[in-house]
Amino acid sequence: MSSVAAAAFTLVLSEFIVVAVLPDLVRQFGVSAGTAGLTLVLPGLLAAVAAPVLTLAFGSLDRRVVLWGLTGIVALSDLLAALAPGFALVMAARLLLGAAIGAFWTIGAGVGPRLVPAARVTRATSLIMAGISAGTVVSLPLGNLVAQHWGWRSALFGVGALSILALLLQLRVLPRMPAGRALHASDVFGLLRRPRARIGLVLSALLFFGHFGAYTFVSSYLGDRAGFSAGTVAVLLLLYGIAGFAGNFTAGATLDRSLPATLGIAAAILALSVLALGIWHAPPLVIVALGAWGIGFGAVPLSLQTNMMRDQAAEGALALFVTVSQLSLAAGSFAGGLVVDHAGLATDYLVFALPAVAAVLVAATALRRLR
Repeated sequence: MSSVAAAAFTLVLSEFIVVAVLPDLVRQFGVSAGTAGLTLVLPGLLAAVAAPVLTLAFGSLDRRVVLWGLTGIVALSDLLAALAPGFALVMAARLLLGAAIGAFWTIGAGVGPRLVPAARVTRATSLIMAGISAGTVVSLPLGNLVAQHWGWRSALFGVGALSILALLLQLRVLPRMPAGRALHASDVFGLLRRPRARIGLVLSALLFFGHFGAYTFVSSYLGDRAGFSAGTVAVLLLLYGIAGFAGNFTAGATLDRSLPATLGIAAAILALSVLALGIWHAPPLVIVALGAWGIGFGAVPLSLQTNMMRDQAAEGALALFVTVSQLSLAAGSFAGGLVVDHAGLATDYLVFALPAVAAVLVAATALRRLR
């Protein structure tokens, strides 16, 4: 499990480090903040398509071989982006990353049940998600730190090197994982007939849309609106990431007791913290709200994945989850860019707190009835 968690760590680090270096991309290539945000939007769109397509295409392959290939693609995309002479090649490298993201979130996150006994599946999935949370912890502060001292290209080179190390670890320790019965389209899209899957997808859409509509511009918010220095922003982003790590493990401990309560409380914390950031920007309140936001969203992906995997084919359910979550991520980032460009950062945070509020209501009603 540790090698899969390491790959998840480098994947998330690769995906979100562009949030930390977004201002550098704006300055380097002379594009607007909204255009630079496409480095997060377009990979999300491709990941949404790649999740079901590549899951079906890889149906008969050993999952170990698939994970090797996906981790190698992540490393390649990081190195290409670091070497890119223009914004177009940066986008091409990010699209390559998007394909790997879609397949990894489906196949990588779904291997837990194949590596541990049934009683430890939630804990194993939590360990993989811990890699994701750890990537969230370090992506923004590490990206800021490296970019400040050695430039944004060095940050991407470093992430590429970590991806290569994760691949070497997988080559050493991953056991064979034969695919078993090949998936068919009906195994994926047939899940839409199940109420739990439909409700889970609605929750995924609301929470990812709301979160990334605000999160994509968190570095700009902390620097431009809250007035923190670049060094302080790096520290605050580390605080956010550590809080997310804590939220992930808290959810791992409470999901088996009550999934609706865990997800509903996480969504409520997310909504309230983003709303608070939209209303107030006094530094002490920003610090508290940012930490709460990290805890809230830290619990969200594991809770949503656990809901999708319960009583359903893991890879098929996760393929749908990845498609909806990545589409919502892309839509949220894109819409957030429009709001920021035309109405400002404060309005952006007020607008994107609303989908999380709606998710609280869904979790408290429709999801609770499935218990």
